[in-house]
Amino acid sequence: MKIDGVFEGGGVRGIAHVGAICALAEKGYEWERVAGTSAGSIIAALLAAGYSCSELKTIITDIDYNKFTKINFID
Repeated sequence: MKIDGVFEGGGVRGIAHVGAICALAEKGYEWERVAGTSAGSIIAALLAAGYSCSELKTIITDIDYNKFTKINFID
């Protein structure tokens, strides 16, 4: 079944979105249209680009989240 997805922002919600996406994929759902804001827009863009659930999981586990806590506009 094809469904549309709208993903909201909020930092760590992006990680939660991946879990929900994988659960829906296991049930046989496919994405027809996706949209989002902030972290949700990143997830939506990756889905639109054709990334699979396992690829999304790899991306979110490989990110160094400590880099997001260090605000330095020079580096």
